[in-house]
Amino acid sequence: MRTFAAVARPAIWFLLLIVLLVTTCQTAAAQSGKQDYDKYCAMCHGTDAKGNGDLLQTVPMNPPPPDLTQLTKNNGGTFPFEDVVDTIDGRKRIPSHERLQMPFMGIKLQKPGQEFTPESDAEVKRRIDAIARYVESLQQK
Repeated sequence: MRTFAAVARPAIWFLLLIVLLVTTCQTAAAQSGKQDYDKYCAMCHGTDAKGNGDLLQTVPMNPPPPDLTQLTKNNGGTFPFEDVVDTIDGRKRIPSHERLQMPFMGIKLQKPGQEFTPESDAEVKRRIDAIARYVESLQQK
């Protein structure tokens, strides 16, 4: 007869493997989100996300880009993930003057030649979610 330890050991290893995979996926998503943030957002919002990007030295913006590190604080302690995703995407809101200063990433990130196909939309959503998760990781406590 097998002991409890002998039966439980494979389950423990399986759980550890799941935790490792989830952690690795989250790290990879944050890394890809940082890469897209650095490429598309940092020029205005700054590498530190405080709204002080290099582009502001040559192109004044009114209103200036917001400090993205304060989103949780300004939302009662909860990161407004869906609002951030919608803002980055840009296609769900009626454009205003200030919105025209920010690219519509839901359009910009489409795969050339495959625009708005289910595959392209899924990849755009994944990338925008990763950017939002990266911004979430920058929140000041």
